[in-house]
Amino acid sequence: MLVEPSDKKVRDRKFGFLKSWWGIIYIIIVSYALIVMTVFPKWTVDDAYILYRYAHNLADHSELTWNVGEDPIEGYTGIALPVILALFAKLGISPLVMSKIIGIIFYFVSGFVLHLLLRKLKVQRLAHAIVLILYFTAPFNFVHAWSGMETTFFGAILLVCIYALFSNLTPSDKRGPKEAGLILLLLFAGFVRPEGVILAVMSFIALAYYKRKYDRNEFWRFIVRFCILFVIPGFIYFICRWQYYGQFFPNTFYAKDSPTIFEKWSIIKLAIFSIFYLAIPTIGCIILNSINLKAVIAQVKGRYSFLMKPEFLIAGFAVLAFAVLVNFQYLRSRLLMNFEFRFFVPFFSISLIFLGVFLSLGFHALKEVRHNKPMMYRIIGTATIILFAVQLLVNVNQLKKYVYLKTAYKSMIDEEHIPAGTFLRESVPSDEWLIVIHDTGAIPYYSGLKTVDFSRLNDEVLLKKDLSTSEILDYFYSFNAGAVVITSYEWDKIHQPWIYGPEAELIASDPRFEQYVLVKKYKADVPPESPAHDYFLFLFLRKDLSELLDAPLTNS
Repeated sequence: MLVEPSDKKVRDRKFGFLKSWWGIIYIIIVSYALIVMTVFPKWTVDDAYILYRYAHNLADHSELTWNVGEDPIEGYTGIALPVILALFAKLGISPLVMSKIIGIIFYFVSGFVLHLLLRKLKVQRLAHAIVLILYFTAPFNFVHAWSGMETTFFGAILLVCIYALFSNLTPSDKRGPKEAGLILLLLFAGFVRPEGVILAVMSFIALAYYKRKYDRNEFWRFIVRFCILFVIPGFIYFICRWQYYGQFFPNTFYAKDSPTIFEKWSIIKLAIFSIFYLAIPTIGCIILNSINLKAVIAQVKGRYSFLMKPEFLIAGFAVLAFAVLVNFQYLRSRLLMNFEFRFFVPFFSISLIFLGVFLSLGFHALKEVRHNKPMMYRIIGTATIILFAVQLLVNVNQLKKYVYLKTAYKSMIDEEHIPAGTFLRESVPSDEWLIVIHDTGAIPYYSGLKTVDFSRLNDEVLLKKDLSTSEILDYFYSFNAGAVVITSYEWDKIHQPWIYGPEAELIASDPRFEQYVLVKKYKADVPPESPAHDYFLFLFLRKDLSELLDAPLTNS
């Protein structure tokens, strides 16, 4: 079993926290995060409004679907957040506000659980502090805390599950309740995002193997608990959602399916993420651990002997296997909204756990050469400080970039998408259809209209792989939509250089499109160098509806 710190050490850590300079460092780290969180742009990614639409439909109409009264579609990724947002909507708290509260709270929860994990793994204090600094200064975390998506929520739940997994491998008189807690957490993780099921499977394999080999008396009890608390409720939920939606996986899974074995841009994104945020700390770990391998081995045999115990190796393998499997699938997918590395962010915290352990071993190795190799000690120590400073500089520079980008993005949503949706709600009868190509978040949400999603996230028909261009065009015109909104990268004509971009131009050039009139264009007031500067909305109304307007509309 993993060795817990002695009672005296635990008391010292609890009551001596604020008296030590380490405690002061932790307070400074968290204070920095609070300040940045306060001044960071209060932005919302367009995809978050998709969740809000599902939440409102559930709260107001008891239908967890994209279009109320139509065939159900599962355009969200995990059921937990839409349901939670719907519950709070019933209490009068808007999904937009509640999603921000959840994102920010669980950002700090992740940091706290990471701290607990490092302490459980007896990570040396300097390494512990560095890891927390890396977490709380990581600029993408502020992006996702405010985005309205489930990113920080999912990341926190993963860390809590991992902490519970390690806790189940420590001596305890409450083995049954602790196991039950872990299993229920794993079940909830699967509801937050389907990837959580992979962690549940890996955790089950790890614990089942350990109990079968080292704790046979508990093996069948564990199997029964897992079946009752995870397999049965999970199976019931899966069958119910399959019957309700008619698809084996969420619609978003099929929308992100890549025609190639590996998706080039997903690989590039992961490489960039690793270079910017993991490469420098990893280099530091390698340098520290390579200067005195004997000392590292001695630490593994002594203070960190639990690292080599079966329970730790099995648990570590489960976590590592989970990360590898999920990211392998990510690399095979079109991660359409992987803004600021959204899909990889939850695994940053997991990487920091391993980083903390190896940093701890490295600092102990560095300490051993202090007297017999003072020059090497100074060189390696200086190099470590420089690497750490460089990483902080990268984090600060990227933070400035994200503040700039998200300020412009917020302006784009506030000045283009929300006004377009509001105009549609006020100008188009509620029984008309809206077609959006391709930003199907804020526009449908604020319009309240039934919407055809040409981005595919909320449309099963368009995901059929054998659809011809003519069939796609016929599908578009079959709705006789009252309104059409098309995004464009050019002001004078429709131009979308995206994966489904040519469709918009083909639709607009079809003779049947003559029944629509361009009544409004939207352009955000952002700096010319901002990506949002050349991002426009074209709003079309069917001729009979445009004629009902009180006065001709001018471009915005």
